[in-house]
Amino acid sequence: MPAPPSSDDAPPEASSLTTAAHLDDAAAAQLRDAQLDQLQYLVDEVEALKAVIGKVPEALQRDKPMGTELSLRELYGVLAQADEDTHVPLVQEMMATDTPAATPRSDEARAAEADWNDTPMPTILEQVQRARTTLVDTLQALPAADWTRTVTLGDTTRDVYGLAHAIIQRDANLLRTAGYRLHESHLTDRDEDLPK
Repeated sequence: MPAPPSSDDAPPEASSLTTAAHLDDAAAAQLRDAQLDQLQYLVDEVEALKAVIGKVPEALQRDKPMGTELSLRELYGVLAQADEDTHVPLVQEMMATDTPAATPRSDEARAAEADWNDTPMPTILEQVQRARTTLVDTLQALPAADWTRTVTLGDTTRDVYGLAHAIIQRDANLLRTAGYRLHESHLTDRDEDLPK
């Protein structure tokens, strides 16, 4: 999964209309299944992390490299926060409204609204899993035809396929950053152990 150039919900270069408009029904179904699997990956990744996060000193979990980057706790916290306060409500609005619109928010803005560094990491990881499971369940419940409904995010118009793709890219970016932090904490000495 490629990483986006920023952690915003709606990278400006990802201006897509209907991602699956050119696909037949079978190919569109395959795409939906693949995207749901990729979204579910976060739950599995976090489950593996829960077994070893206790080895990472709390000071390193709270550390903000260069003073401006998100801490490890904040990285995972905003993953949960975005699913809860943006992604799931946005999908619900796309189903209920003909012309839904929203203003993208950065992960830095989200982190500034919450006290993730004061929240124990196991609690954050549980919240990530609950929030992502809710998102996956919400998407799985959509009829195939509803995946082509669109939303305007800033200057970008996306259907559900495009929204799922943007979330997957964002996951990859944040998990990669978290993986490097864990590597630097000597939790693992092997590059292949890093989240992909």
